[in-house]
Amino acid sequence: MGVTIVDRQNCYPCDRQRLTATVDRVLELLEVADLALEITMVDDAEISRINARYFGRERPTNVISFPQDQEHGLLGDVVVSVETVARETSSRGYTLEEGLLYYVIHAVLHLLKYEHVGVSPAVADEMYRKQEELFEQVLREI
Repeated sequence: MGVTIVDRQNCYPCDRQRLTATVDRVLELLEVADLALEITMVDDAEISRINARYFGRERPTNVISFPQDQEHGLLGDVVVSVETVARETSSRGYTLEEGLLYYVIHAVLHLLKYEHVGVSPAVADEMYRKQEELFEQVLREI
């Protein structure tokens, strides 16, 4: 099915084609490339509204994922604040596209039932290990 990216922010220019290709590769590595994933890039104001509406937290966050019906070919929807990602990842030395990839991988893992909140440290470590592994592998390939 593939990845669709919708850019609803005007804060930073993003290479949607490159991000699509790298996320497609992540889905292949996770063996879910046959499922549809929609990524919507927004600003802090919009993700704050979404965060408040669905989670009761009226503040920006880096990424939010919404699972869909995998049995009908839909992995889920990911909403990512490009502003927050730019702030959080520049200190790590990532480009904006690398930061977006990092957080989209995080969201995709949530869609696949990986978790790091309210779970044992071992379960959380498994998610973070998988996130780092995928991120490093895809960066080596591009």
